[in-house]
Amino acid sequence: MFLDTANIAEIESVLTFKWVKGITTNPTLLAKEQGQSRANISREILAILNENQRLFIQTTGETQAEMYEDAQKILSKDARITIKIPANENGLRVITQLKQERPDVEILATAIFSVEQSYLAALAGCDWVAPYINRMENQGLNATQIIADTSALFKKLGLPTRILGASFKNTAQITETLLAGATDVTIPTELVKMMMDNKLAAASIQTFNLHAKGGIC
Repeated sequence: MFLDTANIAEIESVLTFKWVKGITTNPTLLAKEQGQSRANISREILAILNENQRLFIQTTGETQAEMYEDAQKILSKDARITIKIPANENGLRVITQLKQERPDVEILATAIFSVEQSYLAALAGCDWVAPYINRMENQGLNATQIIADTSALFKKLGLPTRILGASFKNTAQITETLLAGATDVTIPTELVKMMMDNKLAAASIQTFNLHAKGGIC
């Protein structure tokens, strides 16, 4: 499981749990941290990650050349960085180019909305694909079926690419995505907190504590 945020305080509040394997960021999340550059935020995040945790940073640019240049800049910072590249035509060209030049670089194809995008990204050599679950559902797409079909296709063709579910707005979407065949998920901090502090469980725990104080237990 990964944490989907660029906020240092949020990361520190959850990072003590060993099941957090790293942090995923994107330009939108970085923009929320007003007054800080991508380089500064990334440096701060890397400083609190351990040697086995990864930081996902998305390349930007409209042309293939711009995206490639930005990817090289990002990858030069730290070996724990996984580069995120949008799964459009220019992005797929950059993915192919990077994998040919540096097979060891980890790449996640992002902005995935279809099985076909995931298939092409896997053929290009991506280590991960990131289907956008809530955004699919907002467009009337069956996100669960798309995950299931992608997983089945990867298994049938023997493709090693992993499925990292992203863009969640409720906890039900997370479990549905994992059950459908995603290997991993990246979750906003507020949903992680919600999963840990289930309201029904909280009510039961409060009752137990009240009984314990009253000497009933």
